[in-house]
Amino acid sequence: MQSDDIKREANLLYKAIEPALNLGDNYREVVLRDLARIVQICGRSHGVISSLELLAYLVLYGLIKPDKSKLTAALKWDDRASRASAEKEILQILLDLTKEEDDRLLLPSLLHQQDQVQGSSLQEPIVNAIHRFAQMIIRADGEVTADETIALNHIWQLLHSYRPIPAELQPMPTETLEQVMAELDDLVGMQNIKESVRTLTNFLKVQQVRKERGLAQTSVSLHMVFGGPPGTGKTTIARLTGRLFKALGILKKGHLVETDRAGLVAGYVGQTAKQTDDMVNSALDGVLFIDEAYALSPAGAGNDFGREAIDTLLKRMEDFRDRLVVIVAGYTDEMNDFIETNPGLKSRFNRYFYFADYPPEDLLAIFTKMCSKSNFNPTEETQVKLKQMFEQLYANRDRTFGNGRLVRNLFEKAIEQQANRLASAATLTDEQLVTLLPEDLPAIESLSSAPIAERSRYGIAAQISPPVPSDAARFATLLNEALPNGTMAEVSTNGDRLQIAFEGAALADFDAMSNLVCKTLKRLKLSVPQMQLTGQANGENWSRKFEVS
Repeated sequence: MQSDDIKREANLLYKAIEPALNLGDNYREVVLRDLARIVQICGRSHGVISSLELLAYLVLYGLIKPDKSKLTAALKWDDRASRASAEKEILQILLDLTKEEDDRLLLPSLLHQQDQVQGSSLQEPIVNAIHRFAQMIIRADGEVTADETIALNHIWQLLHSYRPIPAELQPMPTETLEQVMAELDDLVGMQNIKESVRTLTNFLKVQQVRKERGLAQTSVSLHMVFGGPPGTGKTTIARLTGRLFKALGILKKGHLVETDRAGLVAGYVGQTAKQTDDMVNSALDGVLFIDEAYALSPAGAGNDFGREAIDTLLKRMEDFRDRLVVIVAGYTDEMNDFIETNPGLKSRFNRYFYFADYPPEDLLAIFTKMCSKSNFNPTEETQVKLKQMFEQLYANRDRTFGNGRLVRNLFEKAIEQQANRLASAATLTDEQLVTLLPEDLPAIESLSSAPIAERSRYGIAAQISPPVPSDAARFATLLNEALPNGTMAEVSTNGDRLQIAFEGAALADFDAMSNLVCKTLKRLKLSVPQMQLTGQANGENWSRKFEVS
């Protein structure tokens, strides 16, 4: 098969998949990634991605993007010098798009969903066209080996398999503004936040009316700063904000994409801008929510890659000012310092929402709501004990106070202890299954969000003398947020040793926990010479000390 044959087949495939490309820019990115995986699978079947396979993807890439330089390179393919440069460039694109080891394709799932929702019939002709394309590039050298036949069968199976669809590609339900506002009003507490959201919503409604009547409009930035302690509903409000903007017609999708420093900053030069750019693309027409955003500009970091992420983000916010809302969140003081570090941030983020710790009555209301949703009924005595516990926890809280997460932790521990209490009963009534008694509530010491200063666990004395108290507290917060529900970590230091005690039903083994700890330390750029991890797996306690390289 000659280069002209490859170009013709690539053009035919482009025409076949064009209806999918017209569904939006996100679909274009999915198509490019899936086709890159198919070319890679074909290349693996005969040991190398051939020149004609690279040409086929080059043509498709140039048409889908569209990219005139790539199409020009395809036209000059028969020129050896020009081809060598183009091959190198397109091979790097293929490697970048297929760096995940998972071969699974996403386009078939999206087309299947689109057909079901819209009553269309896109999936079958597009999937068949892609498989014919795979057959074409497999046959490009004139023969089909046994390994290549296996590869074609694998591609056929991938094209007819479905996988979970990312949030940014999920079809958002059609909601009225009144429905979203009713859900906002149903949240426990947060009266100041609710009032701020109502004020913003009313302002935007009036601006839309003025626009419809040809009157001058006031320019307003919709990018926001959410400041406050953990567990106070910042992510929930961010998600509702996207849905409100969709209901108002400001955003087309209104979906929420969550990320943090790790999702924006790469580990080596030149990749941070691309990684940030990809994250922005996934959030277009919706909300990009950046948690612990101040980690992008750590104090004393010098030429940290986070600055590149900030510069890229600011440029894309300007490029897509009508298609993107960015919300940055974290502890209030750190967020204020973060915004002040960069004039570009200060000019774009001028709408602040301050989230406060939930008072005891709101914590109790959240617990009661969890019980109602899960068919549990705390007795009056249990309610009294809960109120006392929340009052004590609130009075002794520090900046790592868990708020809603603390309530979730308490609820899960309570139903676990109820299960232990009922396990030995011969018969159980419905009332017994739903009733929570005072003795089902966990000890208050197990719920403290602060590092343990007076207690000891597994025979290890916990004496707190952290070298950097604020970083140690932030480390404890990030680590507990990363743990699965029902699992918690208590952090302390003993001289130069960092001590972490894990407990919970979903606890994994030492290797999993040590990997999680090291990733969290890396995020905060904390350096400790020694660690000791303690926990339980399969009913057996484990405790390990080791040097940190």
